[in-house]
Amino acid sequence: MSNNLTLVKFGMLCIFTTLLISSHVRYSSICKQEIYRDRKVKSVMDNGKVTLDDIYISVKTSRKFHESRLDPIVKTWFKLAKKQTYFFTDGDDDKLNETTEGHVINTHCGHTKTRPHLSCKMGTEFDTYLASGKKWWCRFDDDNYVNPPRMVHLVNGYNWTQDICIGKLSVPLFATYYHGHIEKYKFAHGGAGCCISRPLALKMKPWCGREKLVVTTRETHMNDDCALGFIITNRLKIYITITDLLHSTREKLKNLNPDTLHEQVSLGQALGNTVNLNKVKSSKIFNHDVDPTRFMTLHCFLFPTADICKT
Repeated sequence: MSNNLTLVKFGMLCIFTTLLISSHVRYSSICKQEIYRDRKVKSVMDNGKVTLDDIYISVKTSRKFHESRLDPIVKTWFKLAKKQTYFFTDGDDDKLNETTEGHVINTHCGHTKTRPHLSCKMGTEFDTYLASGKKWWCRFDDDNYVNPPRMVHLVNGYNWTQDICIGKLSVPLFATYYHGHIEKYKFAHGGAGCCISRPLALKMKPWCGREKLVVTTRETHMNDDCALGFIITNRLKIYITITDLLHSTREKLKNLNPDTLHEQVSLGQALGNTVNLNKVKSSKIFNHDVDPTRFMTLHCFLFPTADICKT
């Protein structure tokens, strides 16, 4: 009897989630007040604008990707935010730690892609951000190119003293079974990155952190980035502020207009899915063998005076 009841609940959840996702247009049109696209704040309570030093940037990675993914980052955009960017990984790397001047953090969370290991890493990112005391937490994956000046420009469009999560949805709505109830939520897709204000982060503490996020992902049956969204939009009832300036590999990146690349905050990369730089006037074009992620060529297009562009 118990097994049959569990199967019925699971089946109802699957049907409910399918209906929500399939009703994309209808839901968005009815509840459009839940999505704010690059909402601008008219007045900032804090005197002065947010600077790069007010932002804690974390990048989640794994030891096996240090060479293939972190090396292009360290050679490019990391140099624009060396003091603010930290890499959260699962293994020691003395060489990388020396190159980044101690900005590699071995979380000791485990190296697999299982929910406990990944949520432990993100929870460690969260705890370390809170300990920094900074106004914004902007987190990315190791396949993201980030434009730090544009990131600063993005967060300055919002009041950091308010509850703000800036991100990009992968689908309009999700549902999960949590503590005996079907719960709806939205989440900012982790592959594109997101930025969270300090007041909101503090409110997330009951469900987030190195140990608590592991529990949350287990109880909600979801991945770490989904769990952040669940905490924000379901538990705290805070709307995600949508921006079109964050991009993951869920998009066809080659379709991005090259004329807009200077405006973007983050750009993903994957095998066969990178930004199209064939027609851009870059100070230096690297061949694909040397620059498979296209991060170096992109960096020279955006910042032509960078040292890597002069070699």
